[in-house]
Amino acid sequence: MGVVDSPAQSIGVLGAYFVKTQLSEWVPVDIGRQLASQHRHIWVRLSDTSRGDNWQATCRDCLCHCQVIVPGSESEYRCIDQDGHHFHGTFSPTPSNGSCTGLTHCCKCGLRATGVLRVPVLQPELVRSLERARVSPHSHHPTQGMRDLFSTVSTLFKITKNACNGDIRPIKTDSEKPRMLLKFDVPCIRLLEEGLGFELRLGNEYHPPAGVNGRLERARDELGLIAARIQRKLPESERLPGFLLEYENERLGRWLGAHAYERRQQQMGLAILSGSGTAIDDAYRRLGVPEDASDAVVAWAYRRQVEEDPETVGPLAQRRYDCLSTIAAVRTSSGELIALVDSERDRGLVASAAVQAACAALFGDAHLDIGAVDSDMLREVFLARLGETHKTQAKMELAAHLAILACAKCDRRLEDYAAEVKLGIETQVVERVNTWVQLPVGLTNIGNTCYLNCMLQCLFSLVPIREAVLRFGDGSTWNEGCELGRRDSGRMLAEEEVRRALKFVALLRALFESLVNRRAEAWSATLAKESGGYPLAMGSPMFPVVTPDRELADMLLTAPSDGQPTQARAGLQQQDVDECMAQCVSLLGHALPPSADNSSWIEQLLAGHLEIATTGGASQGEPPRRETFVNLSLNLPMDSQSADINECLDRFFEPTEIASDSRIRSSRVVDAPPVLCIQVQRVQFDMEKMMAFKINSHLRVRSQISLTRFTGSGTGDLGVEGLKRRLASVDRRLDTLALPSDGSDVLEALGRVQAFMEGVEKWAHLDAAHELLADLPGADVRGTAETVSTLVGSLASTLSDARGQWAQEREETAEEIDRVYDDVVVDSMAYTLHAVFIHSGMTPEFGHYWIYIRDYHKEHGVRWLKFNDSNVAVVDKDEIFRVGPGGFANPYYLVYARTVDLDSTVGI
Repeated sequence: MGVVDSPAQSIGVLGAYFVKTQLSEWVPVDIGRQLASQHRHIWVRLSDTSRGDNWQATCRDCLCHCQVIVPGSESEYRCIDQDGHHFHGTFSPTPSNGSCTGLTHCCKCGLRATGVLRVPVLQPELVRSLERARVSPHSHHPTQGMRDLFSTVSTLFKITKNACNGDIRPIKTDSEKPRMLLKFDVPCIRLLEEGLGFELRLGNEYHPPAGVNGRLERARDELGLIAARIQRKLPESERLPGFLLEYENERLGRWLGAHAYERRQQQMGLAILSGSGTAIDDAYRRLGVPEDASDAVVAWAYRRQVEEDPETVGPLAQRRYDCLSTIAAVRTSSGELIALVDSERDRGLVASAAVQAACAALFGDAHLDIGAVDSDMLREVFLARLGETHKTQAKMELAAHLAILACAKCDRRLEDYAAEVKLGIETQVVERVNTWVQLPVGLTNIGNTCYLNCMLQCLFSLVPIREAVLRFGDGSTWNEGCELGRRDSGRMLAEEEVRRALKFVALLRALFESLVNRRAEAWSATLAKESGGYPLAMGSPMFPVVTPDRELADMLLTAPSDGQPTQARAGLQQQDVDECMAQCVSLLGHALPPSADNSSWIEQLLAGHLEIATTGGASQGEPPRRETFVNLSLNLPMDSQSADINECLDRFFEPTEIASDSRIRSSRVVDAPPVLCIQVQRVQFDMEKMMAFKINSHLRVRSQISLTRFTGSGTGDLGVEGLKRRLASVDRRLDTLALPSDGSDVLEALGRVQAFMEGVEKWAHLDAAHELLADLPGADVRGTAETVSTLVGSLASTLSDARGQWAQEREETAEEIDRVYDDVVVDSMAYTLHAVFIHSGMTPEFGHYWIYIRDYHKEHGVRWLKFNDSNVAVVDKDEIFRVGPGGFANPYYLVYARTVDLDSTVGI
């Protein structure tokens, strides 16, 4: 939001734009540095909190608190104009004493409003520290970690709420219930003291701040929102009604009379498909209208600004006209806006920036006087430039530049010619791409986004997602009409969330289209040069690269849990690819049309269900509960350098004892999705050092796995348990061939003893030794050495034979286990490996990601492709299926596809 000198000098905006955009983008400077560049507030409040006379709410993600104050006590403040208020305001992003202020007034009815934006009371680091302390010890059961975190945060919320209501009773740290709920560890104590201002007295009592103050009330609201956020990750049956959220943007719009403007039927979530997402956003911002405003409202806002500044020359008028032209160009069906653009052009207005860009593209001179260029010469230059490029996108851009210059020259014939050329380019049939020869397109790393690139390549390879995203705009696959009604975890999605999700899908479609088109263009270039085979150089047209949109990256790198970027710009640590995948799945789901049962084909594609049963103790007789999973989180053994994916699956589904009360928890698969995602839990938390560490144990992945054995009680039986016991027995026998003192090999030690005895025996044959031994009665050194050497040699031979037999037995047993695991019956629970995310690095904070994706061609068979940012290459399958450890590059995230659905589910 721009800051201006005074309300009289500020650009007027529609009341709806003030509510939906200006307040949503009003971010304090210090907070803004910590957030994604496209952060927008989503104003909410807990459903059981009372409302004051004025409007106030808290941002669900960054926890900033906003209050709008209007003099008077009206239930609604409608404007005298039917289209609503036209606000002019000044909003400062610089906090003073923890708050920013803004003033705005309506130029038509004179309504004045004051805005106050306060920074969060609770520092994000305090909250993250508490989250790590509660969740990390339960890495194998993350839901239990969420329960512990929710217990602590909700308890702090209730304590703070009571203190705000005048309850000054202290919290006793030695009382059983507070200690059980809060634990009073370092993160909790820091939150109590630094965040909430409680004071420790008498060594065991925490007293709330004296008197009710606004800071404590805001801290209460922030704790409530954090608890509501955590509660969304718990099973629906465990959620408390007191932590349900109500979205406040609509209420503010009604209160200010800003909701009555005329809306456009076709939503502008499609607008950014034109390739100018930033330009269209700036255009709406400059005219001060929301994206869903009707053509008539856009025209009204433009004319209103013209009334306030009627000059037809100068930078202000030029920028205003450029914005109108941009919106009219995107809304191709808008006759009213196109007519307004034409009428303004008749007044002598031309989009100067567009003319300069067109002159630079066609003539190489942005400041060329296009009026002095003959139309026939302009056409000849255009045709020459058109013949110099083979890229479809470049041809489309040249045609667009010609249309702009024709408009600038007011040459209708040239405008018609440009339109015909553009239509001809659009209808050209792209030559069929040889997808076996022409490799897929790489993605540019735009700053610590290697794991984002991996996820985007994986999404593109999932056929249902790719085809649905490419259909964005058909009016039926996605919720382009921004109709409300879809729910997430039982709550209704707000309009801002739906719009954000639609924008994400639109950006994703633009990326997917670029991946398809760039591959086709590269193949066309290959044919044009009469060269075949694999690309040899990254810089050649045959090795195309696409750069992801920064806004798309920011939307995926913004964690849904706290609104903070999951990674910032270059130089900061990487985060979990699983968080990025979860954010993507959430956004795709939010963009779907609402339905009576809230069904989602995305969930049907990626989500399965487990049945969790707890037996023994107080749980006896409790019915099993059903949990949804989007991925299975598998732990690696801490005491082994290598593990098998099937062993990790067996361990995941093994019944486990709950240490606190000796109950047994077991799980089974109720149904599994067509695409099965598996997260390898390599990051663990050291509670003593209070830091995360990475397990670099080798994981042997299998090309085929089956979940059939996990659909019944327990882990089922493949006949492999007996083989594992036999293998463990052989390993124990082989381990006995190591000396307990230093772990060295027994056979090597016996060899040294035998060599020593043979040396003694040779020494005993020496004359000097005879003379020496003659003086020692009964000393048969030679005989003794010979006997010991013979015995040691016999023992070594026996042990060597035994080792050979044991090694052979181990090899045969391991091969038999392999045969059992590889003998997968093709049914609805059989899966084929499709993609492997790799993380290379010693620690979880630093490293690099790449992804292997399986590529199948009915004529050529199966091959594996390695996507390493912009580099795409064919690799040997042994890189993926190696048996033994291989350094710090390890599988981190696996994607399997149901074998019977491979053709319809995956493909690149």
